[in-house]
Amino acid sequence: MSDRPPRTDAWIICAAGRETTRRFEAPVDPPGWEGRPWVVLRPLTAREALRRESLGLVEEYELVGDGTPQVLRRTYDAEAMVEFELERCLVDYELPIRADDGEVGRLRPEDESGQQRRELLDRLPPALMTWLIECLEAVNMRRAADAEVLAEAKKG
Repeated sequence: MSDRPPRTDAWIICAAGRETTRRFEAPVDPPGWEGRPWVVLRPLTAREALRRESLGLVEEYELVGDGTPQVLRRTYDAEAMVEFELERCLVDYELPIRADDGEVGRLRPEDESGQQRRELLDRLPPALMTWLIECLEAVNMRRAADAEVLAEAKKG
């Protein structure tokens, strides 16, 4: 992954969305490639982050006979959350793909139709998906270290 963004980015309007991108390189060297696979991501805007949470988190109260809440039940739809982020945050990429002849080629956004790009989640192997999720968490400041940066900024 690339370097951390400046500590102030979380506090600057327009330091999210289309105006800001970060490039991440995968920690692998595919056979026959010069260089490593990479993605360029942008952070979600505040509105998009709220939409992501509303798509992926559902809270329901189980009520007893008199209408009193007994249990709070939370369910997460991780697939919907990741799909939403990929649609919004994935700006550019060069990822390995196996061709019909068995060779490992390079997949770029211009090589795919809109439908194929939406189906990218269906085609990613788990290792590549795990790395991509780590990149999304970094660009959207959801890691433990990012929480420390925000807490430190609040103090200063």
